[in-house]
Amino acid sequence: MRIGFLITVRLKSTRLPKKAILEIDGREIIAWMIDRIKMCDLMDEIVLATSIDPQDEPICEIAKREGVKCFRGSKLDVLDRLYQAALAFDLDYIINITADCPLVAYDFIDNIIDTYEKTDADLVTSFKLPHGFYSYGIKVSALKKVLEIKGDEDTEVWGKYFTETGLFKVVDISVPEEYQRENYRLSLDYPDDYEFFKAVFRGMGNETYRKSSKEILEFLDNHPEIVKINQYCEEIYKKRLEEQARLVLKYGFFQDIL
Repeated sequence: MRIGFLITVRLKSTRLPKKAILEIDGREIIAWMIDRIKMCDLMDEIVLATSIDPQDEPICEIAKREGVKCFRGSKLDVLDRLYQAALAFDLDYIINITADCPLVAYDFIDNIIDTYEKTDADLVTSFKLPHGFYSYGIKVSALKKVLEIKGDEDTEVWGKYFTETGLFKVVDISVPEEYQRENYRLSLDYPDDYEFFKAVFRGMGNETYRKSSKEILEFLDNHPEIVKINQYCEEIYKKRLEEQARLVLKYGFFQDIL
């Protein structure tokens, strides 16, 4: 089984422009994320899945510099972009998250893959981890099935395609309580999220990307002032995500199959 880590990344953000290539200590956020994912030895490929839009060209330049792959696909249809990238690199299974999560929990990826192998789930989630730590395990054949039945080209918010139809098997991995933090936010969407990550790297140093999930959480436990920098952003993010999901339910492919 060939496994790839596909990072969904574009430079179209308006809330925090070109956030993936903002720098911390002279290195782009996406580059730090690549460094972190390379810590997991289960990946056959690391792929930056971006779009054909000319504005996203810097993403492929960084991929080349960092020794990973780049795939350019649909601007709007994220699921098609991921599927075509999987085909391009002959992948059977993918781990996916957006470039918003530079400190993704690489040390839980083996748990996701193990869960898939035991359950044959179409989608494996890890939602009990803090936002920004979790990632998704997706069976490539399940991606193909979604593409066959969906009716909307814009699939930026795609979770409901798997969870609301009854057509797919979804399993959430078991996460020990010591790793669960409902109020911690390690995702990059807003200016204060950027300030949060800069503070984390200042506090933990340039080896931050090498730190285990447990070490990062312990650091944040001991520095509540850093946690508070962007804590309020999580509620804003959830409201936006819920509205996007509502629109998918109302106008997307669900109207044809539910």
